[in-house]
Amino acid sequence: MFMPSRLRDACVAFSVAVLMAVVLTWPIAGRLGSASRIDSGDGRHGVWNVAWVAHALTTDPASLFDANIFYPHRQTLAYSEANIVAGLVAVPVWAATENPYASYNTVLLLAFASAAMAGFLLVRVLGGSRLGASIAGFTYGFSPYMFAHLPHIQLLMTFGPALSMAAMHHFTKAPSVRRGAMLGGALALTGLACAYYGIFAGLLTGFGLCWYGVAGRHLSNPRFWRGVAIAAMIVVGVVGPFFVPYLGMRDAGFTRTLDDARMYSAVGPAYLASAVLVHRWMLPLIGEWREVLFPGFQPVFLALLAVGLAIRARISHRQAVIFYSVVALLAFWLSLGPDAGLYSLLYWIVPAFSFLRAPVRFGILVTLSAAVLSGLAVTWLQGRRWKISPWLPAVLVVIALVESFVGPLQLADAPDVVAAYRQLAVLPRAPVAEFPFYQGAVDRHRQTEYMLMSTFHWQPLLNGYSDHIPVEYYQDAERLRGFPSAEAWTVLRARQIRWVVVHLNEYPDSVRPALRAQLRGMEDRLRIVVDEDPVSLYEVIWPMPTGDLQRPEASVPAELRYNRR
Repeated sequence: MFMPSRLRDACVAFSVAVLMAVVLTWPIAGRLGSASRIDSGDGRHGVWNVAWVAHALTTDPASLFDANIFYPHRQTLAYSEANIVAGLVAVPVWAATENPYASYNTVLLLAFASAAMAGFLLVRVLGGSRLGASIAGFTYGFSPYMFAHLPHIQLLMTFGPALSMAAMHHFTKAPSVRRGAMLGGALALTGLACAYYGIFAGLLTGFGLCWYGVAGRHLSNPRFWRGVAIAAMIVVGVVGPFFVPYLGMRDAGFTRTLDDARMYSAVGPAYLASAVLVHRWMLPLIGEWREVLFPGFQPVFLALLAVGLAIRARISHRQAVIFYSVVALLAFWLSLGPDAGLYSLLYWIVPAFSFLRAPVRFGILVTLSAAVLSGLAVTWLQGRRWKISPWLPAVLVVIALVESFVGPLQLADAPDVVAAYRQLAVLPRAPVAEFPFYQGAVDRHRQTEYMLMSTFHWQPLLNGYSDHIPVEYYQDAERLRGFPSAEAWTVLRARQIRWVVVHLNEYPDSVRPALRAQLRGMEDRLRIVVDEDPVSLYEVIWPMPTGDLQRPEASVPAELRYNRR
């Protein structure tokens, strides 16, 4: 795609992007393996997800989708975003360290740098200047949206739509099979990085091929259609095998309704929401918002300048300005959700829309459009050197830096790996149940605490948390919440659980001593492996007489039937 000089520019740009990622996300690089954004269920789930994919790819790739949660269910990685690309990127770090935090944080840093790099490449392909491309890359790669999604690794994969559009423009300049293959590769990579962005990129590419196919008079060119066909075949061939498990989820009833989408649609103030230091003064003024979508003052100003110049036919990249202005408007319209109309129309036309839940995420395409328009405006300004201050590049870069600075990030320390987990790592592979068994709407996300610690032993867990939760899991959870009740033992027997981990510190002080004594007294059912406070590990003794499960003393007093709901 690039001549040697452009390749050199790309290498320099990526190096700068990595450096900026380290600086603007500090102290992540300084605490790569000892802290992360694991202060939420989504954050812990993300670390577990990336580590699982890296672990599976380096041990047993065939079992990739059989993640170690919701035992005995299979294909459980497909219960949410698979994060194939993130896990693949994490492989070298995971192979060298087996540290889930270092693996996740490395991917996070590269996600910021890659998004900036993709924005840079897109504007360069459009003919923008180095400075214009750099401003565009900075605007896109270090947007407030990115910093708002540090716990959501899949949503940090924003390089995909920008890279796909760069490939689309490269293809439409001179259609060929080779360029079509590059387009297909970019789209496939985007789809494996994030399903949302894969759908976005597919829609954008289809729209772009129609737009530039007509504008460039390519529709009668056989090379154009051969390239499009090659791109489509590559996408189907690469993404298809990874998409099959999700078709199984859809057949099992895992789809999103329009009512689901309404709950996650954008409201106007979202486009003014930002946690960047120089933007925070706006937050108390804008009211309710559901997403962080403000691109920044400089991108908005420069984008409006580009549109104004295009209207007056005074910019050489007029076609691209009009195209990305239309993309911004359509993306904004889609982000408003079903009630705005366009989203509902595509929901019934595009089958993949049944997997989407959050129309608000279309807002990232508004940011992408603003970044591209900014880069083209800066390119025009550079062409007016006789009227523009020589300090312009420095001023634009400084403003971009200021509008991307959120301050030192607040990270959560990695929890200690207690003796129970260290012991599980060397014990025979067998199903594990951890207690308390969180199952109420408020605390269900705390199952991710167990998932996160499973990255140190990878035993199959009865526990789990994801976008999709099996119906049987809810039924089991209701009975397991009273462990060690007779009902709980029935579930453990049915699932053939061998190891039980009890977090005594998560029970009230008034309950803990009695519970610990009761578990110690169950010598016919539990063999103590690690007897520690706060976390103990037991081996379940099977077979256990069925009648034994129904003994009166097997029930649990009401004061011990504790679990947060």
